[in-house]
Amino acid sequence: MIYTTLGATSLRVSVAGLGTGGFSRLGLKSGKTEDEAARLIHEAVGLGINFIDTAQSYGTEGVVGRALKTISRDQLVIATKAQFRGNPWAPPEKVVAALDNSLRLMGTDYIDVFNLHGVELPEYDYALETIAPALLEEKRKGKIRHIGITENPIVDHTNEMLKRAVRDPVWEVFMVGFHMMHPGARANVFPVTREKGIGTLLMFVVRGIFARRER
Repeated sequence: MIYTTLGATSLRVSVAGLGTGGFSRLGLKSGKTEDEAARLIHEAVGLGINFIDTAQSYGTEGVVGRALKTISRDQLVIATKAQFRGNPWAPPEKVVAALDNSLRLMGTDYIDVFNLHGVELPEYDYALETIAPALLEEKRKGKIRHIGITENPIVDHTNEMLKRAVRDPVWEVFMVGFHMMHPGARANVFPVTREKGIGTLLMFVVRGIFARRER
């Protein structure tokens, strides 16, 4: 396995991470138990993978927690996510409550990377001005090591939200939609993340999210 430092963070991560969402959700969507799903995390660690990506909406944080019962916490770099989208948008208190619930489900005292999930350009100012200050306070408490933001490539095909977010140093990590059918971030995002030391995570690298002609 090859390892790298995630941007300007101190996190040493495997270049291949294990995603726990997608169509399978570690097998939970096809009827596997959380214990069976947790074995995939053990197998990944055995192959040298130390980066695990999950989210509140995936329903797999409990699986990560089961794996952590028999894997030392310092062996893994864990990223999770919370959304504020809704009608109305969730206040900071609800995002902090989601963070606390993630910590409880995974049985850990801290999250290595806590991402705001699927933020679209019209939502960005709210994320920056209203939610980010609350996350900074949780970081000061030690619950979060690094704050990140993820885009929604299904509606944002040209990385417009991330092109706006690069101006604001609160975001230490970006999660970017990128694969062979959707390579725009190579020009739109990566030059600036390299320049500024923003850690870069890739979503749906091996999934056919843009295989539909209408997308």
